[in-house]
Amino acid sequence: MNLKDLKYFSSLAKHKNFSKAAKECFVTQPTLSNQISKLEEELDLVLFERTNRKVSITEEGKLILDSAHKALESVSEIRKLAHSFKEPLTGKLTLGAIHTLSPYLLPIILLPLKRAYPNLDLILLEATTNELLDELKAGRIDAALLATSVKKEKKLDAFKLFKEPFWLAHPANHKIYTVDNIQVKHLQKLDLLLLPEEHCLSDQVKSVCGIKSVNSDDAMQWLHAGSLETILQFVAMGQGSTLVPALAAYEGRINTQGLVVRKLDIDSAYRNISIAFRKDYSKESDLKALASFIKENLPNIVETT
Repeated sequence: MNLKDLKYFSSLAKHKNFSKAAKECFVTQPTLSNQISKLEEELDLVLFERTNRKVSITEEGKLILDSAHKALESVSEIRKLAHSFKEPLTGKLTLGAIHTLSPYLLPIILLPLKRAYPNLDLILLEATTNELLDELKAGRIDAALLATSVKKEKKLDAFKLFKEPFWLAHPANHKIYTVDNIQVKHLQKLDLLLLPEEHCLSDQVKSVCGIKSVNSDDAMQWLHAGSLETILQFVAMGQGSTLVPALAAYEGRINTQGLVVRKLDIDSAYRNISIAFRKDYSKESDLKALASFIKENLPNIVETT
């Protein structure tokens, strides 16, 4: 018994006519008749009563027909499911993102992504870099948007997405307001507010500014703000300055009274954003599609890589 036999059986039960059933199944009438006879021999049952005038299904045949329909429907569902796997970004995708990227990048791409891929079930997780790497290696998330390299991680790989410049946020009445081209030497004279060390942004800012460590005696070190938004509020109050990723200032998102956000005249003042994943991840093609989609929908304040 095979699927073709069940299809022939189902078609003959529907039409009660060998000619019509054969036409529906794209076979000759003798072929269909022979296969039905073989099926009856295999089951040792009479499935159809045949006369010169009509074909009718037996009571035993009716009971078997129900199971045949279920089998054919199951095969159809398997084929649909297999086909869906070939379509990009279909089904569940668990995506992590660092705190200093998630609230700025995701609002830009989520609605267009949903329109482009309506069958994508996207689940988001916001955490620190180390937390996301642990989640990724443990298989609890499928991919992660990071601002650090994963070259040292043997089990992980990544697609490069874009370079995101750092901009300076300072109080409106700060003396640096009169400086036209802000360079490293200017940043090194500022009281910079940084996120806690578990945020990779802190190390990246120190690298841009040429700072190896923060002076523990600095008057601003009592501030241990857990988010970039909190730091910006302190900056607006005149309590120091900070560097922010460009997407954080996109389309006037930083619109706090007393705060000025400006570009830097420093070629190395940027971070590299990538999407990381396990090397054994079975749907790498989905992540390629996602990476391409993100690049296509980025504003021009960042540079795709």
